[in-house]
Amino acid sequence: MLNEPQVLSRTSRVDADASPTHRMVTAAALAGTAALIGIGGLIAPPNDGQAAGLYDAASSAPGRLTVEAVVITISSILLVVGVIGAARVVRGRGRRLAWAAALFGVMGALGHVAYATFSLITIKIVDASPSRAAALETLDSINSDAAIGLLVMPLIVAYALSVVLLPIAFYRRRLAPLWVVGLAGTAFVLEVVAPGDVPAAAAVKYALAVATAAALAWRIAQLSDTEWRNPETIGWT
Repeated sequence: MLNEPQVLSRTSRVDADASPTHRMVTAAALAGTAALIGIGGLIAPPNDGQAAGLYDAASSAPGRLTVEAVVITISSILLVVGVIGAARVVRGRGRRLAWAAALFGVMGALGHVAYATFSLITIKIVDASPSRAAALETLDSINSDAAIGLLVMPLIVAYALSVVLLPIAFYRRRLAPLWVVGLAGTAFVLEVVAPGDVPAAAAVKYALAVATAAALAWRIAQLSDTEWRNPETIGWT
């Protein structure tokens, strides 16, 4: 009885804009972005990110690179919707981690758009260059540009951080089990240490990321309308 006024005060703060449709869109976006990133990564021809690898990929499979760029761009839109919607669910313990994950997710979306744009530019560079040597020189100069390292690469890393921080935030709020954090952590480790031109490692990494996102999306979809509108009441009886 002593806690009843606190519960009532919490449930009275209804977010009128948080509809059931919003909940399902958030869940679908969260799972969809991970799936599309995995699909895009598997569609693209393997390369190590160096000039020679980029040239070979763009010259041998420009269509696959183009499709990957389109898929990654769509996934970036879903990523913003998904991480922001998921972060609002976490109140109390894990709240700061959740909003940090949302921030990193938005940054990661920007990084993915930059990556997709660079893929399309690479195709044009290869097509327009008079020789392989000329194309390699141009690509190498872009890769070695300090601005790329200082601006774009942190955005790419930010996505990986969001993949880890959001499950941790859900776990701290008791919205997800510890094994979900383990999936995300393993995917992060593979992102850091696994070579980018090894298809098997990439497939495992993407599968783990999809499984993580699907678990969080399922938890969001299972929330009641009241819990979605009033996330601070989740777990209250």
